[in-house]
Amino acid sequence: MQAYTLNLNFGLLGGAKKKKKKVYKKPKKEKHKKKKVKLAVLKFYKVGDDGKVFRLKRQCDNCAPGTLMASHFDRDYCGRCHLTIMKK
Repeated sequence: MQAYTLNLNFGLLGGAKKKKKKVYKKPKKEKHKKKKVKLAVLKFYKVGDDGKVFRLKRQCDNCAPGTLMASHFDRDYCGRCHLTIMKK
């Protein structure tokens, strides 16, 4: 009986060292948190002396009825369709 010695060298996958963990230089950016304003709808309307209700914000011409525009100091802006109407 004969004994044979067989030497095989295979390239092994996954034999590399572990990747070093990245050290971040700046802290993570904090996300914006929306502030809840209680009874915010009271800022959209005003009740007159005679009991009539007046709308303080302008309605958008392009969007459905009831879509109010944001009133800035120099313009009215619709956040839904992005319509901007400059004030005079």
